Amino acid sequence: METLGCSSIEQYLDVLDENRAERETLLFFLRITISRFFRDRELWTSLADSVFPTLLKQNDALKIWCAGCSCGEEVYSLNILHEEHWATCSSIKILGTDANDACLERAQKGIYQKSSLRELGPTMLSTCFHRSVRRNDFAIKQKFKEGIAWKHHDFFNALPDRGFHAVFLRNNLLTYHRPRVQSIVLDRILQSLLPGGFLVIGSHEILPPQPFNLVPTACNMIYQLQESG
Repeated sequence: METLGCSSIEQYLDVLDENRAERETLLFFLRITISRFFRDRELWTSLADSVFPTLLKQNDALKIWCAGCSCGEEVYSLNILHEEHWATCSSIKILGTDANDACLERAQKGIYQKSSLRELGPTMLSTCFHRSVRRNDFAIKQKFKEGIAWKHHDFFNALPDRGFHAVFLRNNLLTYHRPRVQSIVLDRILQSLLPGGFLVIGSHEILPPQPFNLVPTACNMIYQLQESG
């Protein structure tokens, strides 16, 4: 703050809103880069019991965007969930994006420490992973890498694609930015989501106070986008 000539938090936040380079510097230190597979079990139960069945009633090919995917745990969790329940009757394509190239590189390799896998039981662990060259690391099996595309993307920029049935926006935008910035960026992100599609956020996050045609579901981390009008 002193280097930028800011004498208050408000001044510093104003600089961050206007200066992309400073924003990236701050986010580099703040971004959550440690996650785990199937984080927030309530969410994954709702996805399996409600969200996926709802989407698959009308679509046999799903398209999902994980925005700010960090090191890929959430992306692979989605692929595992689909493979476990619906692989024989539908297909899935997942776009994992992040502004941190180091995280994307780790995601593409798909190698994780045991701490990232603590939500997995022994059967799922052996089904989805094999031991890496490093003794305590686990590498995800090739079949669970299929259907995934990785891309460098900052959600302050143009959308990477459109026509998604679900967008995962967890523990990033709605955690690190002020409501005004959240509203602007979220409005853009929702343009990539199909009507009837689902927005998924973090367990401790709330939406900014602005109407987005989003309807809450039984799970407080999942919202469904309604038709405009």
